[in-house]
Amino acid sequence: MGRVKTIARRTFLIGSVAIAGGVAFGTYMVKRDPANPLMDDQQAGEAVFNPWVKIDGEKITLITPHADKGQGAVSVQAALIAEELDVEFGQFETDFGKPSKAYWNTAFGSEGVPFMSPRGILASLVKVMGIQGTGGSTSVPDSFDKLRNAGAVARETLKKAASNKTGVPVEQLKTANGTVILPDGKTIAYTELAADAAQTEPVTDVTPRDPSQWRMLGKPMKRLDIVAKSTGTQNYGIDAKVKGMVHATVKLNPRQGGKLNGYDASEAEAMPGVSKIMEITGGVAVVADNTWRAFQAAEAIEFDWGPAPYPAEQDDHWKAIEASFTDDNLDSQWRNDGDVDVALAEGRVFEAEYRSPYVAHAPLEPLNAIVLVEDSGVQVWTGHQFPRQLQVLVAGITGHEQEQVTLHNQYMGGSFGHRLEFEFVKQATEIANAMRGTPVKLTYSREEDFAHDYPRHLSIGRGRGIAKNGQVVAVDLQIASPSVLG
Repeated sequence: MGRVKTIARRTFLIGSVAIAGGVAFGTYMVKRDPANPLMDDQQAGEAVFNPWVKIDGEKITLITPHADKGQGAVSVQAALIAEELDVEFGQFETDFGKPSKAYWNTAFGSEGVPFMSPRGILASLVKVMGIQGTGGSTSVPDSFDKLRNAGAVARETLKKAASNKTGVPVEQLKTANGTVILPDGKTIAYTELAADAAQTEPVTDVTPRDPSQWRMLGKPMKRLDIVAKSTGTQNYGIDAKVKGMVHATVKLNPRQGGKLNGYDASEAEAMPGVSKIMEITGGVAVVADNTWRAFQAAEAIEFDWGPAPYPAEQDDHWKAIEASFTDDNLDSQWRNDGDVDVALAEGRVFEAEYRSPYVAHAPLEPLNAIVLVEDSGVQVWTGHQFPRQLQVLVAGITGHEQEQVTLHNQYMGGSFGHRLEFEFVKQATEIANAMRGTPVKLTYSREEDFAHDYPRHLSIGRGRGIAKNGQVVAVDLQIASPSVLG
């Protein structure tokens, strides 16, 4: 363990260490003595160090921490590692892993913001804070180099372990199909080498292969989930089950942000299977012995909802956007080259306006989460794009420490951006916190999911330009929209 503790404090390391008689390979980048995220779970005689690849005597496991909401994040992460590790689809398992600072998104600083100058500063902040997230089309930019490096380190360390075991020089060894190949054609499976590799100094001086040598990347390949999703056997968060769980749903003010003035749940309380009706932040929760009964009881409640804190009519929303094309409302300027007003005065001006309305995420899988709150900690089963922030919010509700919140991240049925939100997890946690010791599965009805989405914002784009000799020589493009983060 002494060696692992020592290298855990280095500024930058790609390496491998022992784990439960096997080996863990990975990439770990730190700035200031961050705690090893797996040390809390360390067992006697076991070494752990931010694994991307885990190999023991039975199986190979690839850690794919980016959330998969239908975009194929698990498959692409696995392919990046497998390309260099020389394993094929079907020879390994994947796991989302536990939330950790070690999985900070390297691309959020350069790819995830719509402005230029602060990107370097933002990237450093993302690293220091350990922001783990999936969004902004950053999964591949974040993973492309570090996961290929992790696979290459694993491959070369396995070759070194095989060399130590057989006496054959590393230069004479090859790898393919999850095995090290000896000069005489004999093979040694990676799983057979795991214990030896765990005791082998990691080979960190590696260079990922040139694209001309790629077997998988850039080639047609079937996603890991294609068969399961084509046959209806893929498990999503909504399919998760925990022994002894009860079922819940919520009714919230249909006017987003409006208050709950009061409600009458007398009829719902008398309905079959209903065990609890409770007020939560922004609305009411119904707990029953199955989801359908919870839905039916929720519909039987009479509510007195307060007004919305925004205009009730869509036309008024458009008017607000139209009125924002002023210098006082200018938030940022992406480019400002030359004098566009002078240029536009030199020819026939073409003008156009485009409008984008509110758009719901409309996932096939409604929002859902299972939460179990106990005095010793909290467990959450759901699909989410920001695992560590979810831990913080849940801990704030239950009074636990962040490290006491365990997230079992799940596949999501759609939800591009929809699982950046936390409201449904907060609500499930509120209910479960009031029923400590009982797992609570919250499921939104389809109607409630649509009504309480954070939709893509409406916006207006206005353009003016002139063309000469078939070329655009001047253009003025202005876009007005509500603040996305606000």
